[in-house]
Parts: sequence; structure tokens; C-alpha cells
Amino acid sequence: MKRKSNLLATLGLLLVATSLSALTPDEWRNRQPFEIDRAGPIKFALPAPALDTAQADLRDLRIIDAGGKETPYLLLQQPTAVAGRKFPARKFRAELSDDATTVLIETGTTQPLELVELETSARSFIKPVLVEFSDDGETWHRFDNHVPIFRQDEAAKTAILLAQSSTAYIRLTISDEQSRPIAITGASLQSASTHPEPAEPLAIRIVRTEEFTGETVVTLDLGAAHLSLASLDISADDPLFARNVSITTRELRDGQFSERPLARGTIYRIDLDASNTANDPHVLVNTNIPTRELLVHIENGDSPALQIRGIQARFNPIFVVVAPMAPGRFEILTGNNQSSSPRYDLAALGNQLGQLPVATVRIGESTTNSSYRQADPLAGLALEGAVLDTSAWAHQRAVNTTKPGVQQIELDLDALANARADLADLRLIQAGKQLPYLIEHTGLCRDMLYTPVELPDPKRPSVSRWKFPIPNPGTPVSKLIISSPTKLFDRSLRVYEVLQNQVGETYEHTLASKPWLRTLSEKPQPLTIALTDRLQTKSLWIETDNGDNPPLKLDRLQAFVPVIRLICKTDGGDPIDLVYGNSAASAPRYDLSLVSNALLNSSRSPATLGSVQTVTPSSNLLQGAHSGVIFWAVLTLVVVLLLIIVAKLLPKPGSK
Repeated sequence: MKRKSNLLATLGLLLVATSLSALTPDEWRNRQPFEIDRAGPIKFALPAPALDTAQADLRDLRIIDAGGKETPYLLLQQPTAVAGRKFPARKFRAELSDDATTVLIETGTTQPLELVELETSARSFIKPVLVEFSDDGETWHRFDNHVPIFRQDEAAKTAILLAQSSTAYIRLTISDEQSRPIAITGASLQSASTHPEPAEPLAIRIVRTEEFTGETVVTLDLGAAHLSLASLDISADDPLFARNVSITTRELRDGQFSERPLARGTIYRIDLDASNTANDPHVLVNTNIPTRELLVHIENGDSPALQIRGIQARFNPIFVVVAPMAPGRFEILTGNNQSSSPRYDLAALGNQLGQLPVATVRIGESTTNSSYRQADPLAGLALEGAVLDTSAWAHQRAVNTTKPGVQQIELDLDALANARADLADLRLIQAGKQLPYLIEHTGLCRDMLYTPVELPDPKRPSVSRWKFPIPNPGTPVSKLIISSPTKLFDRSLRVYEVLQNQVGETYEHTLASKPWLRTLSEKPQPLTIALTDRLQTKSLWIETDNGDNPPLKLDRLQAFVPVIRLICKTDGGDPIDLVYGNSAASAPRYDLSLVSNALLNSSRSPATLGSVQTVTPSSNLLQGAHSGVIFWAVLTLVVVLLLIIVAKLLPKPGSK
């Protein structure tokens, strides 16, 4: 009680000494009212709309009272989780019995432990684990049972959480009753992580779910930008599954949109035995999200897409402390990119004010300030660039839009194949002028699926060879996934094209080569081969030398091309065309990048490309014709001059 009285007295002195003038609210775009029913210090969570409309560092956040006078405040941001230190176990021993593998670990520390992670090269397994602790290595007590460890395709969980326990010894009994034993070759420990206060539920919205080759992408609207996102829980109706999940956000880098990874985890529902199922939909994020849009990538591999029932989110709120002299109505002001961070004397009492309990405050809806007149960044965006003569471009496509606003145009195979490799010749044209755009490299892929047909080489009977048609020369195939029904083999595969040199002779251009080993003890896995060169022909070849072994069989090939989009804004007026196919064009430079964040956070409408119109570039035609005329004219002039010179050198008739 005495400590609270001292705090109130100190606050009173600070507030009396602080003289703040009235603000000019029309310099702030947004305002959100709230009411306080008592005088003195009060701590409450900053509402999400205020975070969304404020600058990322909250420097423009202001609080005013009913008279428009600025009110001092203190922000209390929860620290993000910090992972503990990883270190090897002091001693490790694995013992194999009839129906279990026992792992004995001496921790060598008295620190609280976050987890123990097992090391194994086994590629496909699901095991339940009994976890026990001991202080002397003799007397053991159970900590947990039926803890899953597994590796299924690319998804894996080999770490066991220890709930910040302190123990000298750990015994892990890995059941081998349902499946063959796996070799455990080592173990590492991680000291306890620092965790913020329990996160709060966050209302989010699934904007769309898109299916790509081997991957599901769920776009989320978090409801606000600049949130400290703690975790996501992904609920699926599928009875059994294991999937890797990555969390990303879009950002502008070097004038192009790309995705920045934020977090990665594994979700699963697996059967440990006949009576126990393990389920974990939790993905830790623990990072600040700069935009209100979040992308969730669920890696399906060759498995069917999950039936997503819902996604729940939790975030770490930012608390604000105010100490009004009297109860009343106040307002939060945000949305002034010209303001600097305020400096209040309340910061000196940060430690004491941070101990205040969280209070419930009646907060109204955030509204746009009616007296704020600055235009929206995209509303003032110039929708046209310089005039462009498209006669030097070889391909033209109509862009089909459904409504005005921000458009998302995915480049198809023809555009990817016939544009320059760096996409510098892409142009959007509207009424004879360029329409500014940004390029988004999504990190996603579309695939082309083939059933291999073998074409033997009579000159090399030990070689298996396959030929695959490609829609267009120049297609940017980024990787291949090759499947084989053969159960046991050791081969090296070569991927190549057959090209012609300047004199018309054919030769083989190797694109990639990679060894492929399959044994009976492992689950069959396809071979993934990355390609870096753009294809120059419409045929892709794969071959392998079987030696004295039976021929290798292939039953499926997947060729992947990247998903690349153009992002622009239209007014719904004149038609829009995409042109490409000009090797002499340089990359355009638009002022659109100055409002990239606003463009990124805007709702997009998918636009499609119409049929291809191939034209003969007039500039090249005229240049070729002009150069041909000059060549023949010069050649004719040279011949005439030579004839005149020869005629003068010859003796005249009748001369001796």
C-alpha cells in the first residue's frame, strides 16, 4: 500500500511538471476513442486498429483528452521469446533390447532445460517415447509418456520438450514394438528459452486458399499490421498427416516483390500405436509482422492437400499506461508519417508502471479523421507512364480484368518462355502509354506432369534414354522430380538438350547430373534435380548408363516452373495489353516502388492473359531491309569502280 502511495505521489509530481499543449488533430489520419472511469495510472492493451494505422515504430501515436490536450503515456512492449543455448550432452549411450531402444543422457548442467533433440539418419519412422528423469542415475521418475518422434517424407520431429525442467540424467525409452529399431547416434540439449507473458487470442480471417504443386498456400488477414505474432494453430479434418509449414510475408526487394521467411514448424496427427494418437497443430512464430497479410505454406509433397478446418492465432499485445488526473473520454491518434517519437517523463517510472495489473477499458471503433485531407497513397498513384512504341516487341497479350483496383497478373508459360530471362522487356500498355507495375517472385511453382517414354540408343545398348516435350523454347524449368518403380539401383542421371552450332552440327548441352541410390531398407524417394539454365529447345532428354544391370525404369516426371506475377493498379478504363519479346529493351523504372507497402497491403483482383498475338517487330524488319540495301549498293559500287580501273589499265585497241 505504501509503495502504491509513493508511486501516485511521484506520478502527481511528474504530471504537474509536464506541460503539454493542445495538438492539431487534423494532422493525424485516424482517431479511436476510449473511456477511463477513474483517475490515476491505468494499464490496458493497445487496440489492434491503432497498431494497424500507426507507423511501424509507433512514433506517431498520441493520446488526447476531451479538450484536445496531449496526454502523456508509456508503451510497454513484451519481450519476444529468446531461444536457449544449444549444447551437446555430457554423456550419451544408446542400448538396444528386444522391444525398445533405451537412450541414457547425462545433461552436465543444473540449468532448466527446454528440450532434448535426438540425432538419427533413419528416413521413415514413427516412435512413442517414455521420458524419465533422475538426480543420481539410479532412481527414476516418469516425466511423460507416449511422446512422439517421427520422420515422414520431409516432415520430422526428433525433439522432445522438457518443460524447463532441471535434471542430471534423462532416460528415453523408444518403443520398437510396432516397427523396426532406428539408430540413435547422438543427442543435444537446449537450455530454457525466455517466454513473454501468455499470448492473447487474435481474430484473423482466411482470405483465400490456393493449391500449387505439392503445396497449399493460405493467405491470412491478421486484421492489423505491426503485430507481435506468437503462434498459429492449424486445424485439419484429415485423420492422419504430417506436414512442414513455413510462414512468410511479402516485401519489396530490389524493385520486386518477394517472400521473406518468418518461421517454420511441423504440424501432425499420427498413430503411435493401437490406442494412442499424437496431435500437434501448433506453429511457433514469435516475431513482428510488418503487414496485415500473412502467407502460410503447407508442404504436401506427393500427399493430397489437407482439409483445413480453421486457423487460430495468438499475439503478444502492446500495453499502454496513462495516468489521467481525472476520469473521462480520451482519443488515440495515429497515421501521421511526419511526426517524431514523443518523450514523456513517465519513462522514468517504467519498471514500477510495468507491474500494474491489466485493466479493462471501453474502447470505441477506429474511424478516419474527417478533418484529415491528405489523399490515400494509392488514390494519388499515377496510373500511366511514358508513351511507348511497341513495334519492337514480338508478342502482345490482352489483360482481362474483372474490376478496377489493384491487379495480380500471373505470367503463363508463353510469357515466361518468350520474355527475357531477367523480365526486363515486360511492359503493360494502356492507351499507348506504359502502365507501371511491380514484379512479385512468389517462391511458388506450377508443374508439368509427364509419363516417360523410353527411346533406346542403338549405338549404346546399356544406356536408358527418355525424351520429354517442352511447350516452348526458353521455358524456365527450375527443377525436375523423377520417380521410378525400380526397387534397387545405383545410377547417375544426366539431363541435357540437343543443340545445333553455327554450322548446323548437333551437340549435347548438359543441364544437370545427379547420382541416385535406392536400397531395400529405405522408403523409395523420388529424385529432385535443380536446373539453372533456361531451355533453348522444345525437348528435354534424360539418360543413365545401366552398366551390366537391368534397365532403370521411370514412371513419372514433374517439371516445375516458377510462379511470377505483375502487380499494378488500374482505373477500369481503356483496355490493357502485355507486351514482351524485345531483347534490346532495358528494365523500366517506375515511381510505383515508392508506394510499394500500400500496394502490397491492398486487396488484389486476379487478372488473366488473353491469347498470344505474335507480330514481326517492324524495327528489326526495317533494320534488316535497310542494311541489306546498303550492302548490295556498296557491293555494286565497288564492282563498278573495279571495272573502271581495269578498263583504264588495259591497252587501247591499235596501240603497240
